[in-house]
Amino acid sequence: MNNRLNKLDEEFVKAISDIFRNEIKDPRIDGMITVSEVRITNDLSHCNVYISIYNSKNKEECFKTIKDSASFIRKKLAGMVDIRVMPELHFYLDETLDYVDKMNDLFKKI
Repeated sequence: MNNRLNKLDEEFVKAISDIFRNEIKDPRIDGMITVSEVRITNDLSHCNVYISIYNSKNKEECFKTIKDSASFIRKKLAGMVDIRVMPELHFYLDETLDYVDKMNDLFKKI
């Protein structure tokens, strides 16, 4: 089952990335949205989606709009991924790369 979940996670990353790139037309979702990781629970009822937002005018509003669009994204995802029951999507902001950039700037100053 674990190998199946890993494949499903990868398929969700690709599909959700495609949805952000081609399907979402909301002007509040601006900048570059990157899906860094997807974790689907063992019972396939929940899906945690970790995203990074770059070059956005208002990162907080963009993230809030993405969270509010979860049902739209879930509906689009259901048409792209072959799964019996589509899990509920939960979005989280992944700020790992922001932290790495901050640390690199600190190291350059030393």
